[in-house]
Amino acid sequence: MKDEKRTIIWPSYIDSNKTKSEGRKISKKQAVNTPKIREITQAAKKLGLNPSVEKYKSYPPSWWEGSGRVIVDKKMSKTEVLIKISNLINGSRAQKG
Repeated sequence: MKDEKRTIIWPSYIDSNKTKSEGRKISKKQAVNTPKIREITQAAKKLGLNPSVEKYKSYPPSWWEGSGRVIVDKKMSKTEVLIKISNLINGSRAQKG
């Protein structure tokens, strides 16, 4: 059953190494190089999106990768959420680097 109040975020959605046909949903320059579930979860927490992690799930088009997914509250459009999470991850990586 689909939950209208929550949205799923697969790492492939914001992975700059993926093509649009492989599942990337935002532009390559906004995307993140190999995002980790932990990074997505931390960014979603900062945005107040109440994330829950399902680390044993696999993105159906690339089921062999076992990437996991994060489910968040739907407070804005999916694209907005993806861009904001991607920006936060890129920002935190820039501080560490």
